[in-house]
Amino acid sequence: MKFDVTVVGAGPAGSTTAKFLAEKGVKVLLIDKDRFPRDKPCGGGIPLRTLKRFRYLREEDDLIDSYLYGGYAYSPSLKYRVELQKNEPLLAMVIRKKFDHGLVKLAVNSGAVFIDNRSAEDIKILRDKTRVTLNNGEHIESQIVIGADGIWSNIAKKSGMIQNRRNICICIFQEYQMSKEILDRFFTEKRLGYLHFNIQGICGYGWVFPKKERINIGVAEFQHAVKNRLKKKMNLKEVYTMYIKILRKTGVIPDNIKVEEVKGAALPIYPAKKICSNRIVLCGDAAGLANPATGEGIYYAMSSGKIAADVVTKSLETGDTSAKFLSRYQQIWEKDFGREMKILFRISKRRWGRKNEKIFRLIESDKKTTDMLYDIIIGQSNIMGYRWKMIQHILYLYLKDKFKSKK
Repeated sequence: MKFDVTVVGAGPAGSTTAKFLAEKGVKVLLIDKDRFPRDKPCGGGIPLRTLKRFRYLREEDDLIDSYLYGGYAYSPSLKYRVELQKNEPLLAMVIRKKFDHGLVKLAVNSGAVFIDNRSAEDIKILRDKTRVTLNNGEHIESQIVIGADGIWSNIAKKSGMIQNRRNICICIFQEYQMSKEILDRFFTEKRLGYLHFNIQGICGYGWVFPKKERINIGVAEFQHAVKNRLKKKMNLKEVYTMYIKILRKTGVIPDNIKVEEVKGAALPIYPAKKICSNRIVLCGDAAGLANPATGEGIYYAMSSGKIAADVVTKSLETGDTSAKFLSRYQQIWEKDFGREMKILFRISKRRWGRKNEKIFRLIESDKKTTDMLYDIIIGQSNIMGYRWKMIQHILYLYLKDKFKSKK
């Protein structure tokens, strides 16, 4: 089979790339190793700036499951709590099985060809084309290949672009079916969520995300912060088991929730050095594009997919498929959100590796800080614009507290 572009991986990055390429008249093939619809390990929270950037997400049925209007963040000791509640949504919640399948349908409706249950086993870059070999022995020829096949991307490995992942986050979670009545009782109709920082001493956090008729509970640990502390590696399954007990004991979740078969995932938290070469571009998790402080990746996956589609379309129009031309893709996303990711990575490395007790005590009842955090989370303001305001205000709170303690 011959196409203009082959997109490997039908997650949010790949499907978004395929959709926008097809809309521009590009003959595009979208392939995935799994049979769709398929589930995906994920908490399911999407920043509202994703919906702002991709407005069609609000218009499609079944893509957005529900909205979270606020929640509570707890210090490691559970002594201090920061509360955030608004009349406007804080996060959009999705069921990944429905969400990802919906994005594939959008790509197909735009003109992309979709093949599932086929994995890309190898890739060859020839003088005038690429050749992808599938697990059934079939060959796909195209001008350009988009690698959107996740953190362990076969396209990245086989092309020699990425061999090892150094900066990753490991998470495990469960998602439970639950009646609307019980969810309303425990999390209100506003579906208030919970974050527990450094729960059980991990360099990360635990989360509770209520949805329309489900609840997603998990823990995440950032490996670069663990190394930074020279801390002994912890058993996340044991941490998760204890987390469930704490949630039951504190009345956050019903007593009948048990630890069953947990799911796990590895998330990239820093961009790869090389994400473009002759006739190849990497997007989403394959390129290491995810939030370094939280692990959230859908916003960066879809944004990188849209940028890649724009650059690849121009590449095909000019007939220049070189690494030099395709590197425009990297230049654009670095200008878009690259600096933001670097700042978040430094914050993640510093904060997840330390106890956050004092920070929580300082900002527990400080409305100005919580309002700034709200604006950042929903995407109304980015961290670049609020960085110094946040630092200056927290420094003010720290000095105020220190002066008060000396009296």
